[in-house]
Amino acid sequence: MKSHVKSSLMRVLVMGLLVSVVAGCTFTKKHEQEAQKKAQEQGLSQVEKSRFDGTFVAPGVDFAKYKKLLVEQLDMENVEILKSSSRNFTRDTPWTLKPADKAYYQERYTEALIKNLVADGTYVTSVAASDDVLVIKSRILQIAPLASKDDSDGRPGIMKVYSEGMGTMTIEMSLYDSITGKAVGIITDKRDLGRIWEENNRVTNNIQVRLAFDAWLRKLRTELDNLSGR
Repeated sequence: MKSHVKSSLMRVLVMGLLVSVVAGCTFTKKHEQEAQKKAQEQGLSQVEKSRFDGTFVAPGVDFAKYKKLLVEQLDMENVEILKSSSRNFTRDTPWTLKPADKAYYQERYTEALIKNLVADGTYVTSVAASDDVLVIKSRILQIAPLASKDDSDGRPGIMKVYSEGMGTMTIEMSLYDSITGKAVGIITDKRDLGRIWEENNRVTNNIQVRLAFDAWLRKLRTELDNLSGR
């Protein structure tokens, strides 16, 4: 009798743990869910112990064969701006990305990519498709600032704003075989733009944007090294 009760309790406990695990897997972030959906549609599998929030690659792909990169300009269109209810927002003026802002983000992305993937000679850039060319397409999905934008529209007169970091930014990087055009990888990640209390202005925001791209492209290099067996 005791053995039967113990066995029943064990089954209940195991089922409870399984339910908890399954339930926990469903509580993923929006960008992770979207990347996972795309990955499933394209037959990609999740990489365990990724340095990103989510990394998915095509099974059986020989990443070591890719010696060149065809890099498209960072996509800054249709970026979701998630405005918080912080008191640091002094006006109802929308936080918008102007052409100069988009150009700055694109330049820092390209700069970080060259620094982390090309400068040491591991990869070279290419403008044409070939068996050894990997295509990289990246886009910014969301920016969640913690204060009004530091410009004449967002901040009236001369004022100083302080915040714990500048907010967050989310990226998606897609990898394609240049010959087949098929996706061989999808990566997504959200990053804090600083975590310390400091003045929130254009200079500090730009610094954090540069640091974010450098961190993302450094991690991309690590992921590609691991996938290539380097």
